[in-house]
Amino acid sequence: MQNNLKINYLNKKPKNFNNFNIGIIGAGNIIENSHLPVYQQEGLNIINIFDIDYKKSENLKKKFNINKCSKNLNEILDDENIHILDIAVPAKYNKELFNKAVEKKKHILIQKPLSDNIESAYDILKIYNKSNIKSNVNHQMRYSPSIKAAKFILDENILGEIKNFKIFTHRFTDWSLWPWLEKIDYPELRYNSIHYIDTIRFLFGNPISINTNFIKSDNDILDKPTNILIDFNYKSLSGCLDITHNSKLEPEKWKAGFEIIGVNGKCEGVISSMIGNGLKFNDSINISYHKNNLSINENHKLEGRWFSEAFLGPMYSLMNSINNNTQPQTNINQAYQTLLLVERVIKSDILK
Repeated sequence: MQNNLKINYLNKKPKNFNNFNIGIIGAGNIIENSHLPVYQQEGLNIINIFDIDYKKSENLKKKFNINKCSKNLNEILDDENIHILDIAVPAKYNKELFNKAVEKKKHILIQKPLSDNIESAYDILKIYNKSNIKSNVNHQMRYSPSIKAAKFILDENILGEIKNFKIFTHRFTDWSLWPWLEKIDYPELRYNSIHYIDTIRFLFGNPISINTNFIKSDNDILDKPTNILIDFNYKSLSGCLDITHNSKLEPEKWKAGFEIIGVNGKCEGVISSMIGNGLKFNDSINISYHKNNLSINENHKLEGRWFSEAFLGPMYSLMNSINNNTQPQTNINQAYQTLLLVERVIKSDILK
């Protein structure tokens, strides 16, 4: 049966994307496995890469046919051919690198979280507001197909007034892949669930109040709980975030998605990247709603996934903002507001 709704969810690729030369700072896992593969697939101009471990950057230079591999930080910062710097380093270095990139008048895509502490994040915000450059933060879940489809449905008021939502992921996560998380307080929240919290802000705005429950399991990071349940309360809306990392089910039976309920219908989305290890299937969204006294049900199979197609979204948004002299969607202020909400969640748990 043909779907009636034409959902606008694809990330808008700038017509002049080839005019932007991109330099990369950082040659870790996220660059190698998420940024560079989709950049290369889409034909973006990656002309320089730098990492403090020269062998890492040299390996990626060869793997992705990058023109140049800088031997030190100043060399890539001084490269006048670079228009955009994609910075992917541990958050504690973001402020220093952001400031240096601004001084060189580079536009910046930077990883989340904006910083490892709220004071440093505020300093970055002040630097940004005084500058003339554009900067986007890589909160790429906002740009994933099912989330963008949900945003379209909400903006078009297809479900009517929204009353309830739930976003969930039930899977197993091997935390040993990121041993440095052991040194972080609330590591799951700061580096994983921050994606979901940013998405909740994107779809529903900032809540009036929150209630948190961090749940211990046999798959925690040292003694730091990694299963989390957060209730979000608004004036006439409530919702929850339910994240589990110790599922004993087979990977293909993991669950990840969302449900949004309004007075006129509901939608249910699949976040496919969080299901299975290496399983490759795209996002989808099912919508049930009333129109002209008719009950309508539509299932939309979408193009792409969170990992890694959504990683194009922040870069495209940054390029479009440079072209149009507007603010990119996940700009520094947006990232700062998301970090403030993360701090509210942490404070709520501490007060308990």
